[in-house]
Amino acid sequence: MELSQAENRVLEDIGRRIAAEDPGYAARLSAFGGYEGSALGMPSRWTLLPVVIVGLLMVAGLVAGAVLLPGDAHAAAESGRAAAGALRH
Repeated sequence: MELSQAENRVLEDIGRRIAAEDPGYAARLSAFGGYEGSALGMPSRWTLLPVVIVGLLMVAGLVAGAVLLPGDAHAAAESGRAAAGALRH
């Protein structure tokens, strides 16, 4: 949600007064304003990079699970059939 021009002016005025009264405090507060979005409002690439890496790792895990589990499920089904056949005899 975007602030109105009047709200932006008030915030800038507050910032100027804080900087004039306590420059050290203003410097500490400015350290928290480090998030900068792009012109389109999207996060910067350094914010987006960990999200992309985690997403790729999740997809790789799902693909690996899909490749490995059907083989294990088939083997489990075969051993289950063999055990059921042994019980019948």
